[in-house]
Amino acid sequence: MPLCKFTQGGLLCHTIHEYDKARDKAYLGQGYHDVTSDDLKKYETLQFLYDFETGKPIQRVIIPPALEVIKTAKIAELKAQRDAAEVEPIIYQGYSFDYDSKARDRISAAIVALEVAGASATLTWTTADNQDVSVTAADLRAIVAAVAVRSNALHIAYRKAKAQVEAAGSADEVRAVTMNN
Repeated sequence: MPLCKFTQGGLLCHTIHEYDKARDKAYLGQGYHDVTSDDLKKYETLQFLYDFETGKPIQRVIIPPALEVIKTAKIAELKAQRDAAEVEPIIYQGYSFDYDSKARDRISAAIVALEVAGASATLTWTTADNQDVSVTAADLRAIVAAVAVRSNALHIAYRKAKAQVEAAGSADEVRAVTMNN
């Protein structure tokens, strides 16, 4: 576990040497603290300072990313979450229906086929959990409508979360933003 402290250039770290307790104690006296690997994951840029006699690294400097970089990454993460949630199966009348691009094409084609066949026509549809159910064109249109309602809610949640990210004043505030708050 490294000993680190913040400097103007970022986070300066030294590797702990079990055999050199006096050296480690000296670092602690200079304001260094124990940090975990989870703490270090918050930083993106890592630079090493080398001992040119031995050719081995003796210090590493971890530079935190700029707040705008963190914001951009968080917005991309939120957008990916929204996009993934939009194609998750949708529940209709107690059944789970797929709604990925292939399923959307199949639903559109089935609606046309059922409308051509007449108002009372039905198809046997295999649900996301492999159950066979009888559906009408009205059922399939209701599934599409339920997806539209869900999609709208997801887009509202995304826009709210994106606004929170854009208004955040620190990396911790950005990291705390979710689609649910």
